[in-house]
Amino acid sequence: MPRSHVVTSADTAIALGSGDVPVLATPRLIAWLEAATVDACPELGADETSVGTRVDIEHLAATPLGARVDAHAEVVHRDGRLLRFAVTAHHDAGQGHVLIAQGQVTRVVVRRAPFLERTTPSLLIREALPEELPAVGELRVEAYIAGYGMATEEVGYAAVLRDAPVQAADAEVLVALREGELVGTVAIARAGARLAEVAQPGEVEFRFMAVAPHAWRQGIAQALLEAVIARADDTSLVCSVIEGNEPAARLYRAYGFTPIPSRDHEPAPGVRLRVFVRPPGAGRP
Repeated sequence: MPRSHVVTSADTAIALGSGDVPVLATPRLIAWLEAATVDACPELGADETSVGTRVDIEHLAATPLGARVDAHAEVVHRDGRLLRFAVTAHHDAGQGHVLIAQGQVTRVVVRRAPFLERTTPSLLIREALPEELPAVGELRVEAYIAGYGMATEEVGYAAVLRDAPVQAADAEVLVALREGELVGTVAIARAGARLAEVAQPGEVEFRFMAVAPHAWRQGIAQALLEAVIARADDTSLVCSVIEGNEPAARLYRAYGFTPIPSRDHEPAPGVRLRVFVRPPGAGRP
């Protein structure tokens, strides 16, 4: 039984960014064909599902707004967990049913729970998107007020913390997401970048490590640090820790960082920052 759809403005190449004309977008057509393969799957076990692994589709004709599209799929080959479907799509744009697409889609049967455990991390760390950077700045301010005692009236430094959109031009800003929620961030810069404060030639510096206060003591700072180390590419890492922040100092020491008192500095009166350096290849706890 084919799946039937009507092409709306949300289905066009313009809406999906795959072109600049108001006709059915190829990505939407492929999604409709994949949905048809889900309908056509043979009966699976209670703990099983199928996932798409290969798509080979010819998009043969353009479909205008308002046209009806029928997507059809049938199993043509099965080998253990592998299922291969022949798929076709026809539209009715006023001249009856016209073939607009044909090809094959391959799916693989998997056990649902183990598949999700492998593919859904409890914490996801990646580079921030441009539209996420303002929220990164606000999280920094929230964390520094709650964790480091930064006064809310310290407008100057709050402005620096909120400046993530500008800093991202020559630094890598990472975000930590838990079920889609922003819960942590850190910025990485090489020596010579505007954000690098103490890095010397050949070093990579990370700054603005911040975790949302409601997510403290849940391993997020440790996960961010491991992400920084992984991205350092066997280069020396350097960071500054405000004097008195012993939890951060302990964490860095555990990951092979060593304090270098000769490089300590005071960016503002009464604010002493201790410098820690991790050489390439240092051990991990």
